[in-house]
Amino acid sequence: MEWIQANWVNITAAVGGVVTLASLIVKMTPSQADDAMLAKIIAVLNALALNPKQ
Repeated sequence: MEWIQANWVNITAAVGGVVTLASLIVKMTPSQADDAMLAKIIAVLNALALNPKQ
């Protein structure tokens, strides 16, 4: 738990970078299946962050 608290900024930056990269890759592919999967992942991250529906 201490490690997470000490590295929180780096963890959130890494997660944001991964989601950004995944979004770019998903936009380049014609498949709708990966779009749906990324939408679910983003919904989970928004729920964990306690973000209101956007």
